Amino acid sequence: MKKSTTVKVIILSTIILPSTAALAAPSPVVAFGSYVSHQVNVDIDGQNIAGDKGNEPTIAINPLNPANIVMGWRMFDPLSTGIKYGGYGVSFDGGLSWSNGALPALPLQNRTDPVLEVDAQGNFYYQSMAHGSADGSSVFKSVDGGITWSDPVYQFIGDKNWIAIDKTAGASEGIIYSTWRRAGTTLPDPNYVPKYFIRSTDGGLSYQEPDTALPIPYFGFGRIAIAPEGDVYISGVDETNKTFNGLGAVRSGHYFLKSVNAKDPNASPSFTAQKVDMGGDSVMMLSTQMQLPNPLGADGDVQIAVDQSNGPMRGNIYMLAHVAPYDWQAGSDPLDMHFVRSTDGGQTWSTAMRLNDDSPSANAYQWFPMLGVAPNSRIDAVWYDTRNGTGTTPYRFSQLYYSYSWDGGLSWSQNQAITPVFNTHLPYNIVNGAETQADKMGDYTQLLSDANGAHIAYTATFNGEQDVYYLNIFPDCNNNKLSDVLDIEQRKSGDTNVNHIPDSCENITVSGDIDGDRDVDQLDVNLLLAVKNKPATGANDPRDLDKNGVVNLLDARKQTLLCTRPRCAV
Repeated sequence: MKKSTTVKVIILSTIILPSTAALAAPSPVVAFGSYVSHQVNVDIDGQNIAGDKGNEPTIAINPLNPANIVMGWRMFDPLSTGIKYGGYGVSFDGGLSWSNGALPALPLQNRTDPVLEVDAQGNFYYQSMAHGSADGSSVFKSVDGGITWSDPVYQFIGDKNWIAIDKTAGASEGIIYSTWRRAGTTLPDPNYVPKYFIRSTDGGLSYQEPDTALPIPYFGFGRIAIAPEGDVYISGVDETNKTFNGLGAVRSGHYFLKSVNAKDPNASPSFTAQKVDMGGDSVMMLSTQMQLPNPLGADGDVQIAVDQSNGPMRGNIYMLAHVAPYDWQAGSDPLDMHFVRSTDGGQTWSTAMRLNDDSPSANAYQWFPMLGVAPNSRIDAVWYDTRNGTGTTPYRFSQLYYSYSWDGGLSWSQNQAITPVFNTHLPYNIVNGAETQADKMGDYTQLLSDANGAHIAYTATFNGEQDVYYLNIFPDCNNNKLSDVLDIEQRKSGDTNVNHIPDSCENITVSGDIDGDRDVDQLDVNLLLAVKNKPATGANDPRDLDKNGVVNLLDARKQTLLCTRPRCAV
């Protein structure tokens, strides 16, 4: 296995992070329904920086202190020199306020494709591709919550990289894995054959490639997931072009890669590959002349996530991707969000399910998929969606949509918009009297799930420019701006059928509920006591809980045990 070495960079950027998070002021917000997006790329006063630009956001959350969130993004030079920095933002108050900085860089060096990860001990890792005066992917490490970063450790030369760290609490915990796609057709060393996979078994001090490359030669635009026992999974597409259509380049299929020995430090990692039918083609948007939401940009990565819970769905594997119909024709629905699942370690996969519930339309693009699995097995899916675009160019106007599943992806909640609409073609230039998008919205975004909801890093143009936002979303069926999980845990709503959905949101009968609001509280107790010691009206009288034909104190005592709120509060 080939071993990489540490590369030290001594020339720092001029953007310095404040030494303490206490200096950060609350950032601008964009509210939509129950959810609030907080702008991340702000100045020291917490205000928007006019004229700057950022995209391809990534996020990591400290497992030892969930209020400590770090985000990264492509930070474009505000002086319009074209130079891109590895921008980052740090929050110690759960995303309400942010302090910003930039990774060290050599002169004229462009940093791109940022990816953040964190290990079980709360150490953050920032992977960044560099182009210009020195090429290659490197990883920076922070042991103080993202305030300061180490010198970079070199990994490889490539494109569209991703990084994941084993946090399974097993023997392989702490191993760092990366994958990437090819970058062009030339390499600085003609004798070097890239393997498109690399790992570190010493906490990021060095990285080693396996003896053999990944089994799909032109593989990319995927993610990495770790199974509960430490097996390594990679999602992606075969980028061999199958054909071209009005959406762009049609790729040659979605794939699931699996390694059972990458977790063994003494073995050279090897992978098997399986083609997965996602119910449609993967398409790469390539032209600024087409009516597309993200010209010259990707539509997002193929998402993969694994259930790490100790429940019955432990080990389930899920994949989410944007797809075009196999027989797509101009004028028909272009892109949908499709989901598949495997319950046997990736040996077999379900039939693809369409998650977006809008009516098919020629202007309805679902793109930039995001996927996560919570410790309580809830699956969160979010994507960019143009279904509500208006005017003569509706494809330019997207907003984020959310759906979740409590049963391993067999059924999903109704799609819900979680941001306002924004124009993904901003900023734009005027060329020959027509608007032309100045730059793509990047190639991806990211989502992380926790027990209560999901944390999203995304790009939007609410200020007329590309800015980076942090958004915490959660199931909220009763629109009380509190996660349904907390509603149930705090007994603000009952869950008598134990399906994770508050009873008040379902059309069910709740024992002890007299007034029909599917909560059992003091109002229901009062209604029962008002007819104390009177005969029941029949076998189905909800006040006669013990079914003895009389409403009495025995029923009241039983009812108080059924209260869905502490002390039967209203």
